[in-house]
Amino acid sequence: MKNAAPDLRPDTVAAADAAAVQRALVVDLDDALIRSSLLWEALALFLRTRFLQLWRLPAWLLAGGGAFRRKLLHCAMPPAAALPYDRPLLAFLAEQRAQGRTLVLMSGARRGVADGVAAHLGLFGQVHAHEGGARGAQARARLLVELYGERGFDYVGAGKADRAVWRHCGSALSVSPRPLAIGDGRVTAPVGGARPRQGMALLKAMRPRQWLKNLLVFVPMLAGNELTLAAAWQSALAFVAFSLCASSAYLLNDTLDAGDDRAHRSKRHRPIAAGTLPIAVALGAAPLLVAAALLSSLLAGPLLALAVFTYFVSTTCYSLVLKRILMVDIVALAILYSMRILAGCAATAIEPSFWLLAFSFFFFLSLALLKRHSELHNLELLGKEKSAGRGYTTADKQPIGIMGINSAFLSVLIFILYFESQNALIRYQSPAWLAGIVPLLVFWLGRLWTLSWRGLVNEDPVLYVSRDRVSLAVCALCLALAVAASVAPWPGSSVEPALFGLG
Repeated sequence: MKNAAPDLRPDTVAAADAAAVQRALVVDLDDALIRSSLLWEALALFLRTRFLQLWRLPAWLLAGGGAFRRKLLHCAMPPAAALPYDRPLLAFLAEQRAQGRTLVLMSGARRGVADGVAAHLGLFGQVHAHEGGARGAQARARLLVELYGERGFDYVGAGKADRAVWRHCGSALSVSPRPLAIGDGRVTAPVGGARPRQGMALLKAMRPRQWLKNLLVFVPMLAGNELTLAAAWQSALAFVAFSLCASSAYLLNDTLDAGDDRAHRSKRHRPIAAGTLPIAVALGAAPLLVAAALLSSLLAGPLLALAVFTYFVSTTCYSLVLKRILMVDIVALAILYSMRILAGCAATAIEPSFWLLAFSFFFFLSLALLKRHSELHNLELLGKEKSAGRGYTTADKQPIGIMGINSAFLSVLIFILYFESQNALIRYQSPAWLAGIVPLLVFWLGRLWTLSWRGLVNEDPVLYVSRDRVSLAVCALCLALAVAASVAPWPGSSVEPALFGLG
């Protein structure tokens, strides 16, 4: 039987080595103190604030990796307060500082960046900046040995690249959950918070729960009374394509919004904002998901591929610019929702009706306004006035609510006019069944807005609906009535009731 692994937690190491307090504790900034890389954080900020200057990046790369890093950090360095710090590691460092230990911040970025982080945290007595990379680790090791002597310092690193430093330090500490061999029979002791697997973090960042929105691609099949296997297959392809494309958009959006999300009470837990998913992985996965979406959409025809591509371009524009403009973001969200219905039309070759497009626009406009109303309500509870990265203040809460309620019941009015129309008589066997949907819509929309005014609706209405039993029951009843209108005769008569003016 193998011997049990020794307890290598930092407090155990410190207790076993009384001289540790006398040694300087050096902490690497990249990937250790922060759960990210300064270079990728700067790249994300550059994409958000200087998207039209992307042409500069290849030119900087040609000048060499060091020049690229310096220029990028000079043009787009996130403020120290917006970086994803390892909070458990900060707590450990605070304990070490309270014991009188000297804390040293080591960074591969320019000195100004490291100084800003040190000033923000107020923990470090000394700051050293040195060129990063594999060679940089060896250079940092030489610098630290010159300053503190061989084994005269302890070092907190992130991974294998820091082995060159760990070989010369007293206690080797790592944010990696697994002990890493560094030579001479020594291994690193884990410190800081747990680092979850990137695969699970990536799946979470893709927001599979949000794929519920893409069920809208099945609406044209139901609204057009095309309940066939062929239409169902084409709609399913559209669902897969839009889910992949939407996940790509979420990765890009969360990368661009990482700084703002870290100041938000719930969004700070998103994988990219929390630092559990590296920005490099997110930006690498996004184009792959788009490519997969386009390839799957081609199975249903070029029109669906065009719809998917248009949706991706539109949502990218939303993430980069539109979401920060007052009211433009809300209209854009309503259009993005409606584009899913148009994609379902493109996949099944069902021509969209004016009634369907008008209803969907005002219905989703109401939900978009509900999302902003809920955000402003929560912002007001926190005592803040303006939302980060948005064009709204808490003073806008009431007009947003008024517009949202009006849009909700305007969509109900459009639906009433629809099932009274000749279009409904042609498409449905018994359109009178659709009348049952009207009170359900009034009840559901009225209930959502009332709960939003009370502050009981999550900032994402789709997530709230997916967890709310009442909402799910209403959706099921509406779907049942729509199917009944397609296939079931009106009870007791083969002729529609006269009250609908259709027979």
